[in-house]
Amino acid sequence: MMRMHENFHLWSTERISQTVLYIIVGIAVVVFALFFLVGYNMPSVEEPSFNAPLLTDALLILMIALLVVAAIIGFLAVIAGLRKRDSSDKNVNGVPAAKISMITFGFTFAMLLLTFVFGSTDSMTINGHQFSDVVSLKLTDMFVQTSIVMIVVAVAAVIFGYTRYIRRNNK
Repeated sequence: MMRMHENFHLWSTERISQTVLYIIVGIAVVVFALFFLVGYNMPSVEEPSFNAPLLTDALLILMIALLVVAAIIGFLAVIAGLRKRDSSDKNVNGVPAAKISMITFGFTFAMLLLTFVFGSTDSMTINGHQFSDVVSLKLTDMFVQTSIVMIVVAVAAVIFGYTRYIRRNNK
């Protein structure tokens, strides 16, 4: 059991990240449970055939807050990493870390740019409302398509890494 006078600054990085993970998962479980258990089947005022759960705003606020905090922490981590990096960090244990970082950044940026440029601008009807804002449609398409491509690339990288053992044994 944790004591109140315990020094948090003495915690290991693993313990801090594990505690933060448990807190976030706990909050998410509570919010999702409340979302589904309290007023989930409320009909919409505008269109009674649609559901308008009572705690939709709470769920959206949680998701937006998590997204914003993750983006800020990610941005700060990149800045801190760039500040600490020097020319000796180009190869770490024989792995071209700088090259991998630049390729990953370039690929992600190129995917975002290409999927935005070639994104669909066809209007959509969602919950009975017509959406035709070109920028919003292109941004949505950009994030969905880029996410799909990045997931496929990640799965391919995992499969390639897994088959390394098979390739090594076949030599």
